[in-house]
Parts: sequence; C-alpha cells; structure tokens
Amino acid sequence: MSNRISDADIDAILREFSEQQEQETRAAESAPSRRRESAAPAAQERSPRRESRPEPRTERSKERAPQPAPRREARQAPERPKERDARSRPQPPREATPVRPAFSFGYLILIVLSILALVWALVNVHPGTGTNTGSTTENRLDLVGKLDVFMNNSASDALENVAYIKKIYTIPESDLVAPKPDQSKFGSTTDPAVVQAVVDSAAELLEGQELIWNPDIVLMEGSEIEYYCDETILVIAWKEAINNSACSFVEVKIAHGSQLRRALSDNTYGSSVYMYPTQMAQNANAVVAINGDFYGHRSCGITIYQRQLYRFNPRSLESCFFTASGDMIFTHVGELNTEDEVKKFVQDNDIVFSVSFGPILVENGEKKTTNTYLVGEVDIHYSRAAIGQVDKLHYLLMSINEEGVYKNRVTINQAADLIYAKGVPNAYALDGGQTATIVMNGETFNRPDWGNERIMTDIIYFATAIPGEEASS
Repeated sequence: MSNRISDADIDAILREFSEQQEQETRAAESAPSRRRESAAPAAQERSPRRESRPEPRTERSKERAPQPAPRREARQAPERPKERDARSRPQPPREATPVRPAFSFGYLILIVLSILALVWALVNVHPGTGTNTGSTTENRLDLVGKLDVFMNNSASDALENVAYIKKIYTIPESDLVAPKPDQSKFGSTTDPAVVQAVVDSAAELLEGQELIWNPDIVLMEGSEIEYYCDETILVIAWKEAINNSACSFVEVKIAHGSQLRRALSDNTYGSSVYMYPTQMAQNANAVVAINGDFYGHRSCGITIYQRQLYRFNPRSLESCFFTASGDMIFTHVGELNTEDEVKKFVQDNDIVFSVSFGPILVENGEKKTTNTYLVGEVDIHYSRAAIGQVDKLHYLLMSINEEGVYKNRVTINQAADLIYAKGVPNAYALDGGQTATIVMNGETFNRPDWGNERIMTDIIYFATAIPGEEASS
C-alpha cells in the first residue's frame, strides 16, 4: 500500500469538517441570516465536483488521515459565516467619507446662546421675589416666556447676516413703566399719502389685517392725522365731524398682548392721589392712552389689576376683562356672583386687568341697545369714551366731545351707533363727561370738556415693546 494521502482523501476530510462546522453554527443561532443559509448550499455544490475523482480508501490511509488535517485546516479552513458577511458588505472608499469638523459655525452659535442664557438666568431669575404691585406667581410663570424671548432674540442677533429671525418683544406685566417710545417715529400730517406710506411699512406687523383708517376719510376741518410706527406698534389718530359731533378715533395694532396695559395714579391701587391722564401717560411711556373707568370715583364694579382681585361689587354692571394675549372679554350682570367665581374666571381666561363701567356697546358684531344703566347717564347727551377690539391685537379708541363749531354730544346708544359703523365687532363704554380723554405722545388729542383735563385714577394705554437702547440705536 502507498503511504501517500491522496487529494481526494484530504478533500473528503475537509468536507466533513466544514459540514460539521455548519451544523454547529446553525444550532447556535436561532435566526440565521440569508447569507448564512446560502453558504451551506454553496459548499455542497462544490463537493460533488471533487467526488468525481476519488480513489479507494485503504485501511492505512484511514489510520493516518487525521494527522495532516490540522495543517490543511490552517490553510484552507472555511470562513465563519459572520466573518464572510462582514467582508462581503460593500465598503465606501476612505477618500469618499467627509471629514466633519469638530466645531461648526452652528455649534459655536449654540454654545454662545447657551452661555448667554445661563448668564441671563443668573441675573434675572430670583425665585420668590417680585414688585409690590406684581404677584410672585406671575413673575415665576413669566420666566419661561422671558427666556424663550431672550433665546429667540439672541439667535436673531447672532444670525443677522446668515438668516432672518423675527425678534419677539414683550413687556413684563409687573413693570410699571414701558419702554420709552422713539420720538422720531411720531408724526403728523394732513396728507393721506404720507399715512399710507407708514401703513405700507407696517405690513409685517399688520399680518394681512385691514385697517379702519383709509385715505378716503374726510377729516374734521382744521385737524391733522397723527401717527406712530415701529416694529411693535402702529398708531393712527384722526378726527371726523359726524352729525355735528367732534369724533376722535385712534386705531392701534400691536405685536404682543403685553403692550396693552393699565396704569393707576401713583402706581398704587386705592391711592388718594389723583393725576391728569397726560401725567400718567408720560410716566408710563405710553404711545397713546385713553381714560379708564375712574374706579376711585365710585365703589361698584369688579377691579382686577395685575391679576389680583381688588374689588368685588358688581351691582348690575357689565365688565370688560383684558387677557394676557390682548383680548377683550365681556361679562354680563349675574354671570359672576361670588369672589371665588371671579378668581376662577381670572385664572381660566388668563386675565391681567379689568375695567367696570360700560355698558357693552357692540358684542360679537351685534350692536347693543341700552335703555337704563347704573352709571354713565346713558340717556343724556354727554361726552363719551369707548374702546373696541377690531381683530387680533387690533383696537379702536373713540371719544366724542364738543370742539369748535361741533357742539353735539351723544347718548350711549348714539355712541354705540358710531363705533358700530366703523366695523368694530366688540366695543365697551368707558367713563365719559370730562373724563373722556385721549392722550397721544403725552398731549391730549381730543378736546376734553371745557378744554381742561380732569384728574383721575387710571388710564388704559398702548406702548412700544422695543427696549430703549435698541430704539435709540
């Protein structure tokens, strides 16, 4: 017999070893991949071609066969399935893989904003503190909104040359003084084309809303159109002679509900100090203001100021509440009968302040008719004041006074007719008579009764939200 092991014997040994290895792998893995399943048939397809030239095995060959197997295994042992799978996957060329920088411009901006936010928080966030007129709860709840605004505006500044991010300006509710308006933004004219150009420049602020003011309005003889416009507020004030009455109108569009505010004389509820509306408007940095309900002159009504309930004595009065988002909400007689109901109403509707005079002039687009009312001498010809909401963050102020040759004052229902005719869907009467006053840029715009202001306890006003340092720059 020959001592030489034939190639056929070696192939047979390797085939048996490969089959055994395949069986062990399939038993160990519960869910073999398709590539592993295809490996076994491939090996089996190769083996028959080898079996076509086998030589008969001898007893000697069988005894010595295991000895060379390890040597051939080291050279030709089949790859394990997992290794074959990994090698079989297509690999992208190294040069095609982009090298990502450790820090990009965007990462740098995010880091800078994060640092600024931390500094802001350390400087501004003082849990449990507040002003003597603002609630601690309001200050805490307002922190998230302030931080959002801070981050948005920081991103706007940082990416000024890269992308446009509209800035968000707000006024903290607890602030007693609003940002000072930019005097260069005030103007007056008799030319409607000048005002139209101002309106066109405020297209982003108007957000597609149409104005009540239009170039075809016939101005009261001898009067001018006054205006103010910046990124956060547009104000147009004009006078019309209607039915021989001097009617003053002021249209206001603001960017944020915090720009609609209330100021009290001496900045304190219940103060014995009464002030002229021009004084209060100047102290608060109002762009435009109108008298409120003169709460200090009577003891009835519901008074909310900076979210706090100071007076609950409805006594048949309709009330007007102003929300943080700048909406006007009316309540009718008998709707709020207890202090708990009022507090819940304030919380549920996010009420910031209220006025109690009335009555409601227009509600949900329907003109109201009032025959009797507790205050306001509704059936007497009287000077009148009113505030209405035209649309989202869009308002109309109105006063009706005697001025020059225009001598007619009006009843409350006639006042309702006038503001309803302007297309205002919701309107509410404020204190009238000599109290009826509109202040524009620190001076009276209408003519109060007898040509003199009256000292009073409160005003409603609109302010710019742009900080003074930005306005000046």
